[in-house]
Amino acid sequence: MPWTFFNSSGEAMIQDGGLTIANNTNNYVVTGTGVAGASLNGESALTFDGTILTIAGQIAFPASQSANAGANVLDDYEEGVWTPGISDSSLDPEGDDKSQGYDLQVGHYTKIGRLVTISGNITMNSVGSMTAGNTANIVGLPFTSKNVTSYSASVHFGNGSGLAIGDNHSIAGVILLNRVYIDVKEWDATTGVASAMTVAELSADGHLEFSASYIT
Repeated sequence: MPWTFFNSSGEAMIQDGGLTIANNTNNYVVTGTGVAGASLNGESALTFDGTILTIAGQIAFPASQSANAGANVLDDYEEGVWTPGISDSSLDPEGDDKSQGYDLQVGHYTKIGRLVTISGNITMNSVGSMTAGNTANIVGLPFTSKNVTSYSASVHFGNGSGLAIGDNHSIAGVILLNRVYIDVKEWDATTGVASAMTVAELSADGHLEFSASYIT
């Protein structure tokens, strides 16, 4: 039989045969013609078939993450910029403690849940006082990588110039556990082993373009 829920003011709130939630005082008016759909103030807002349809096509997450450990829970979305820098084994977080110089430092990121996707573009004009034989690292990642045994994420270098590397050598990179920097590698051995790229191989005018995805 038909039924209706009323609020304390006598307004019909929920009715059988369709969904109606009315509260004009607070400017909420939700109506519908059955379980297949409903509207909010006349705009498509909700569906009842397991999907969500937003009015403006947007879902807003809070500025501070409301973390949830559930494997099937999306609890964060963020996009922004970061500033990639080059450091030697001192691992200066900003990549400038040894007077390194740059013509270009551009980085972008998108974070969806625990997955972070980054891109970066660096052009040096001076290695400053970094030690030539020390390893070259890209510092300044926007989030710390996942801290779990044996975790690693690969970094793809799509373009470069001004590098002092050998013929037929290529650049690679890896983000290991609990880190905010990239270990830059060089494929330079016939045995297929990637060794650490040095500051000298980067050179004073080295240019690198790269991207990666990693888990926080």
